[in-house]
Amino acid sequence: ERAMSWWRAWRAGARMSRAVSRDAYAFSAFQCPGARVSAVSEPPPAQYSKTSRLLRDLGFRRSFASSASPHRAGDASSTAAPMHGFDPERGGLAELTDVFHPEPVDFVSKSRSMQFVEAGYLRDFGGVLRFSGPASTVRCFENNPLVREALNEPGRGRVLVVDGGGSRRCALLGDNLASLAFTNGWAGVVINGCLRDAADIGSIPIGVKAIATHPLKSSKRDPGVRDVPVTFAGVTVCPGDWVYADMDGVIVGGKEKFELR
Repeated sequence: ERAMSWWRAWRAGARMSRAVSRDAYAFSAFQCPGARVSAVSEPPPAQYSKTSRLLRDLGFRRSFASSASPHRAGDASSTAAPMHGFDPERGGLAELTDVFHPEPVDFVSKSRSMQFVEAGYLRDFGGVLRFSGPASTVRCFENNPLVREALNEPGRGRVLVVDGGGSRRCALLGDNLASLAFTNGWAGVVINGCLRDAADIGSIPIGVKAIATHPLKSSKRDPGVRDVPVTFAGVTVCPGDWVYADMDGVIVGGKEKFELR
């Protein structure tokens, strides 16, 4: 009985090996038909040719889709490639990058107009997921007096960017400060640190991003500094730089606002 089980397992493995070999044959014939023909003197079976034709058809469609012309930088009115899904009415980060950052990721340039916060570094917590505005900055570490001071001022549609050093030991923002920010007209708050009262902040109509939650409040001894350049997660934010945020991430621009007309 044990010998019979081994024999059945061997036959199943042999069938799988033949199937993999057929697929490899067809894929090799698609990628390097010349090299494959020189190695095999007889013509491939009909089923292999059918698979090769299918792969060639898929490759043709893929090449056709990738040959669409990109956007011209700064021209939001140009006709977009159908595969882009460009829609200026949506006004999200994807649309901004399509227009103002059309270069591919491997294009080397010293004059990029956009900086991108490291993917996955910040999470959404506010009741508004898409927000933007000129930056006001605070640099502090596990202390938030200047955060309260800033949010107590008229926001005028600005975004407060708080560099808390990435600390995960306490919260720099709670629901009271988030409510204060909304009342005073701030567009949003971006925190390189933690917040608390996450459930309540989610019901406040303001944009809030942070790296995580923590129930412990911060200290008040060392206030930090305001309106200075702050650097974290691959970007440097200076006071007055425009900050754009939605569910795709966070973009930092210059002093001029990116407009999709």
